[in-house]
Amino acid sequence: MWFWLIAITSIISTRFISQKLSNDSITEVVVQASKHDELYQLHKIAKRIKRSKANDVEDLFTNQQAMLARSPFNIWLKSVDDASKVISYSPLPIKLQRVLTDYLSQSSLTKPQTSLFSHTQIVGPIVMNIGEQSYQLFISRKIHNRNIGQIVQSLPYWVRILTPTLISFLLCLLLAHSFSKPIRLIKKATTKLGQGDFDTRVEGISQLGGELKQLANSFNEMAEQLQQNQSAQRRLLGDVSHELRSPMTRLQMALGLAQQESTSPAAREQYLQRCQREIGRLDQMIENVLALSRLENTLQKANYEQVNITSLIQSIINDEQFVANKKLIKIGFNSPNNISTLADQNLLTSAISNVLSNAVKYSPEQSTIEVTLLIKARQITLTISDSGDGVPEQTLTELFTPFYRLNLARDRATGGTGLGLAIAKQAIIAHKGEIFAKNNATKGLSVIIRIPYFE
Repeated sequence: MWFWLIAITSIISTRFISQKLSNDSITEVVVQASKHDELYQLHKIAKRIKRSKANDVEDLFTNQQAMLARSPFNIWLKSVDDASKVISYSPLPIKLQRVLTDYLSQSSLTKPQTSLFSHTQIVGPIVMNIGEQSYQLFISRKIHNRNIGQIVQSLPYWVRILTPTLISFLLCLLLAHSFSKPIRLIKKATTKLGQGDFDTRVEGISQLGGELKQLANSFNEMAEQLQQNQSAQRRLLGDVSHELRSPMTRLQMALGLAQQESTSPAAREQYLQRCQREIGRLDQMIENVLALSRLENTLQKANYEQVNITSLIQSIINDEQFVANKKLIKIGFNSPNNISTLADQNLLTSAISNVLSNAVKYSPEQSTIEVTLLIKARQITLTISDSGDGVPEQTLTELFTPFYRLNLARDRATGGTGLGLAIAKQAIIAHKGEIFAKNNATKGLSVIIRIPYFE
């Protein structure tokens, strides 16, 4: 819109100035009846010329120069016999003299009248004799109420060219500055971001408009995502190092105790078994970290095939029931239909297994876990509800963060690596779905998984 406005303004200004620089605008004339005082001045000048008793026009302009110079009017004489012959005594610029001369030579005026130009008014004619020749007498004077056209005409030619050039330059400079300011802000923010300052943002977005505002918003969203990714990477590295430190320390202690000569064979056997458990835990943790890393990789692609979701979930429940039996937990499954869809069976198995295993782990003994599967609005919804204590509302979104634990001391009473729900989230994201948790109305926590349904 601004570009269009500047273009239109430039076109109008160019047209206006070109008109003022052309002869056409100068020769525009309005003819009207002469006023009494204008006729009085015309007759007065005619009487002075008659009293001078000049033999010809040259004699008049030579001998009466002092009289003509004192008069506020310019004298114009048009030959009656030769209409193209116009003689003037006028200090006007040559260009304006040529305009008035052409006007008088081309017009056929017989009665006194006033002709108004943008710069001059001319009154006449009166027929009079100078010597043996008959002439039409006209008088002219400059119009004192100068308009913009007169001002432009009075300027030197180089000023008339330079003025619109400077005006257009200033307008374009302001326009370019308004366009480049947000780009400079984005460039400055980009430089800071490239130097590692992930807190930088493009300021003053509300003052921008159109595509530049969208660009600034996109940049801020990118910077926000990069900051989150960097924070997640640092947190993941810190959590992995912390999680590895504990089993490594226990492994070293168990090996040290097993190597002591005073250790009995039975105790040594217990220490070696402890080493084996810690090695198994390290192996499981590394496997989970690698699985999470693969899922978070944008190059990870889901290998879609026709999967019977109902049978898949029933198989997972049968496997988890063995662990649940130790706590006398009953896992119930409710699926009104036999549902099949296109999905990655391995990723889906990993996601559901991790969620169900987490529910078994944190459910109290002799409780019930309800698994519900249904289709609604071309979407498969799986809900896994336990009977545990639930979690604080403000921590619901943090449950799917790697190594996140409600117990800040990282109590290992329940075991695990803290990666199960994070792996489940990435597996569901690979299916273009969503996973979230909410506290039940009565007691416990529900994890809801939604994926698109493809027949």
